[in-house]
Amino acid sequence: MKERLSLEDRIALCRYRADAARERLKAAEVLLKEGLYRDSITRAYYAIHSMARALLILYDIRATTHEGVKAMLSKQLIKEAKLLPADFAKKFSILKALREDADYEDFIEFSRKDAEEAIEMAKEFIDRTSQVVEEIIKSLK
Repeated sequence: MKERLSLEDRIALCRYRADAARERLKAAEVLLKEGLYRDSITRAYYAIHSMARALLILYDIRATTHEGVKAMLSKQLIKEAKLLPADFAKKFSILKALREDADYEDFIEFSRKDAEEAIEMAKEFIDRTSQVVEEIIKSLK
């Protein structure tokens, strides 16, 4: 069993992961501008993955797989704690599936629209989750 992190360490790790999420979102936007739609989609997914992990660590929840992050996000933070809108679980699943197709499927093409929609979902997820993170951090101090 992993040792519990202190509140201070959880907040620091949360902020680090949130910064990584924003950086990945920015990378997705740059890749979109360059016409690299496949990689733009993967960066959009990893942006929300990082942001979900940022929120999870505040509760000392450490999912070690992509499926684990998805499950804990849905169960702990959406269904039980009701911290995020219910449709965020679906958006996470959609982006995860797109990322898997982009990374592992041969002969699949992605359009500018596909990448734009992925980025838009990621922006919405990160914006809302960032607000929740800051509210939680204030309440914990």
